Amino acid sequence: MGVSDVTVKRRIAGQLAGVGAITLVISGTAVAGPTGGGGWAEASTGKVSVMSVAQPSPSRTWAGGAAIDENPEDGTIRFTPAMYERDLARGGAWKQTVLPGADAWNSRINDISTAPDGSAFFVGDQGTNSQGVLVGRHVAGAWQLTSSTGLPDGTVEASLLSVSAASGQDAWAVGQGYTQDTYEHIPVVQHWDGRRWRSVQIPGSANWGLNQVEEVAPNDVWITGMDYDTGQSLAVHWDGRQWTRTPTPVFPDSAVLFDIAARTPTDVWAVGWSRDTDKQRPAGLALHWDGTSWTQVPLPVGTFSLQAITLRPHGGLAVVGGNDDVAVGLTWTPAAGWRSLDLPENDPQFPLGVSSVVSSGTHLTVGGWHYLVDDDGDSFMSGAILTR
Repeated sequence: MGVSDVTVKRRIAGQLAGVGAITLVISGTAVAGPTGGGGWAEASTGKVSVMSVAQPSPSRTWAGGAAIDENPEDGTIRFTPAMYERDLARGGAWKQTVLPGADAWNSRINDISTAPDGSAFFVGDQGTNSQGVLVGRHVAGAWQLTSSTGLPDGTVEASLLSVSAASGQDAWAVGQGYTQDTYEHIPVVQHWDGRRWRSVQIPGSANWGLNQVEEVAPNDVWITGMDYDTGQSLAVHWDGRQWTRTPTPVFPDSAVLFDIAARTPTDVWAVGWSRDTDKQRPAGLALHWDGTSWTQVPLPVGTFSLQAITLRPHGGLAVVGGNDDVAVGLTWTPAAGWRSLDLPENDPQFPLGVSSVVSSGTHLTVGGWHYLVDDDGDSFMSGAILTR
């Protein structure tokens, strides 16, 4: 990719820590110990950090991310896209999926999306030279690695951070990149029409950071992130004709939304973090859209940054996140409110970080990693998939 070591570490910190709470140094792989409670089972993915999980069917689950390799001679770091699959109808063990051509890419799998018609996509990072941005399509039972080359002219080090599909003929992806000459931020929005990815310009978005997209229907699309001009959270809606920014709660210092999930046009949830001062640790943020406005939903006291959300039966949901002190996992129902997911207790030597979650009925899958805490900084040690 031709990306500097500093840039690579920034990407790892942004994906794994979310709020930049830790500085990561790449280390050797390690197998995590058994989970500490809550009925969770853990599978180690070794040097593959798990960044996204998805459920193509009630019995199958995908976990995508990247194998992280450090060159011992110069310390540079390379990502190789990687995917795991679990099929309960075939024994239920996690197995690494063959991704033809993956070795040609220096990229992560940042997000996976499945559609009701059985199609699926994943998105990653910009490759070298004219490779474009990595995009995977699930066709005839196998993943095909392709590229989106429709980036704005002069874009470098771009990443598509999220993808959402209504069908195999209609999908959206969002992320960000930088200008080649001045290294200024560029928001990236892409639309798949069944034949190719095309860039889309949202009016007023020049200084927005775009983290997540959710396509409920072709005329009902949400994008969330952060407005860098104001430091406040961002939620933008497409109604099939135009983009409209919807007001979100304003905080004294800053706020950002990392994930969004929609059950209906009048039942939409978004999560992230907020701060009242620049010295405050980011506090978890949960917002609900009722079809008219966004309302902040109170979280348990002490909840840290939330990274991901998934919908559950009977109007419920689950969220995960945290920082370098603790992994956060919560479930919510209209009747009981917030309850802990009882994620495994952090091993003081190899703490757990989590950044993705998916639900199938009463079952949950959480993707994350373990890292080593020492005086020289926190070092990625091994990927982890938790199931319950």
